[in-house]
Amino acid sequence: MLLRVICCLCLLGGFSTRAAEPLDRPQIEAQKLLLQKERDDIATVFAVAARQCWQRFLVNDCLHAARLQRRQALSPIEKQDQALRAAQRSLAVIERQERLDAKQPESKEPHDARP
Repeated sequence: MLLRVICCLCLLGGFSTRAAEPLDRPQIEAQKLLLQKERDDIATVFAVAARQCWQRFLVNDCLHAARLQRRQALSPIEKQDQALRAAQRSLAVIERQERLDAKQPESKEPHDARP
């Protein structure tokens, strides 16, 4: 089941191609919600795998393998999340610069025009 989740993540993981395009806030929030859903799915799969580990004789080895699979599944999601946070920061910088530009007077003359 974890393998199925990982395959779905690979198919859905087109954020790197979209990162070159400027994103707006609704797109960023939608992608963050999608990433959170994927994290929740991985957590559910891990919980089921961990529960099954307690039915085995070698519990620690099984739990170790389940944790390793969880980390491997979360790794691309974390990279996508970092890219989204970077896009969100750059969007905030652009919006701040636009607000500052809107506050500036139209004339670009210096205040102190001494010869």
